[in-house]
Amino acid sequence: MSVLDIVFAPSEVLSKKALVVGNIDKAIKDLVNNMFDTMYENNGVGLAAPQINQSLQILVMDCSSKDNNYNSTVLINPKIIIKSEGFQVHEEGCLSFPNQYFEVKRPEFVKVNYLDIVGKRKEKIFNGFEAVCVQHEIDHLAGTLFTSHISRLKRHMILKKMQKFKKNLNKPI
Repeated sequence: MSVLDIVFAPSEVLSKKALVVGNIDKAIKDLVNNMFDTMYENNGVGLAAPQINQSLQILVMDCSSKDNNYNSTVLINPKIIIKSEGFQVHEEGCLSFPNQYFEVKRPEFVKVNYLDIVGKRKEKIFNGFEAVCVQHEIDHLAGTLFTSHISRLKRHMILKKMQKFKKNLNKPI
């Protein structure tokens, strides 16, 4: 399979709602495999399709590096149907924001309805770190970045840093 390029913020594809996947065909399955390769190559625990410039409601996760109870997961067209009333604060990072980490407050658990890689409808309750990850990635599918959960001042500062980071990527060495 292939390792794909990560889209860095700010970017239009990251701020738009991703399209619903209508048919899980070979192209979608190949994309999912490439997403896993890309996530692992970049030491990530989750990756949403918009982060590789594909405006589709697909996310992949593997939180096993944080907790061995978790396995790799593919969620297509995921929807959070229940959120806990309790919250947890967890430091989050994002492959689209290299080396940037912020504490984000999210529900402790969520119940998600989604399609798996063969198109079977599933529901799962995500807890702990896996709940943080799935909420972060579902936010990506809605065009919401984790910076929307921090103060306006911090958000402004990080977007300035990211603009500078992207500008420096294009400079010849």
